[in-house]
Amino acid sequence: MDEEQQPLKLNVGGMIFETLPDTLAKVPSSKLSRILIGSEPTIQQTGAREYFIDRDGSLFGYILDFLRTSELLLPSDFYDYDLLQKEFEFYELDPVSCTLETLQRKNKSEILEIRYIRKGSGAFFRVFGSSVETIYDLSSQITTQVEKTSFKPRVSVEKNNPTSAQKLSFHDLVFQCGSNPNGKGQQVNIYVQVLPEGRKILLSFNVLGILLDYLPKVGFCLQHTRSVHLQDGTVECYTFKRNMY
Repeated sequence: MDEEQQPLKLNVGGMIFETLPDTLAKVPSSKLSRILIGSEPTIQQTGAREYFIDRDGSLFGYILDFLRTSELLLPSDFYDYDLLQKEFEFYELDPVSCTLETLQRKNKSEILEIRYIRKGSGAFFRVFGSSVETIYDLSSQITTQVEKTSFKPRVSVEKNNPTSAQKLSFHDLVFQCGSNPNGKGQQVNIYVQVLPEGRKILLSFNVLGILLDYLPKVGFCLQHTRSVHLQDGTVECYTFKRNMY
């Protein structure tokens, strides 16, 4: 085999792939094609016929399979469409991005689940979603604010600045509300505000009610509810679905 046709080794985010130059050249305008002529500064050459790409290796496998077969084949339970589209855009495989968006809207529904865990006079909320954009939007709409009041009279209230709900990953976020003593002679109140509501809410069931009322207004339909009984409490789960056209 001619040396120019020898396999290339690609390290993508720590995952190793090997492929032939002809595969990378399938889309001549792409970044992967340009590394063959040494004109792609965002991809680092680390050795003879070896390259490092600082991107998501778990998604790169789908991209490489597409270049090999000219078909975009995804598992039936695949839901990372938004992330995969961003990877296609990074590699400048733009026509594929359009195909991916069409496939996503044709075949998939968006799933969102609220988990509500009551603990004493407070509660924890965890929201899981199949859409990265929806989780991002919700995290910007939900803010919490901590206020500490002393049990002693004539002591001022200590207020922290409002903060957005914490994103644990691209697909879930968490926040809490309610009140509890902190063992230092203070009462800690955690208020939640859900935009476009302007009120700060302390009671967890009111926060849950606002979320359950808001989601149908943006196209989600409640599919089912269930309760999971744990040793330290009960988790109430509300699963929603939104069709993508």
